[in-house]
Amino acid sequence: MAFARLAEKLDQHLDRLRRGKAHKIKLEDIEKTISKLEKRKTALLAEAEVTPKKAERIAHKIAAADEMLDRARGLLSELRRAATAPEPASDRGD
Repeated sequence: MAFARLAEKLDQHLDRLRRGKAHKIKLEDIEKTISKLEKRKTALLAEAEVTPKKAERIAHKIAAADEMLDRARGLLSELRRAATAPEPASDRGD
């Protein structure tokens, strides 16, 4: 269930980015999501060692965690790039 909530939050952030509302996304939120995903992946790796009968199911969860981590890191990179980009010049002639 934890994966579902993290995936939902990540999807919401990516949707905001696509709609041009990236300024509403806090970098700390994405960093926290990445941290949670990394902890969950570590726990899954440990669980796979202890319960080999569930190895296939756990491998699917680990793959999902890797995919979400890639998406979250890509989002964080995009947000950092947008934060450091210069503001476009105004065409109003002020």
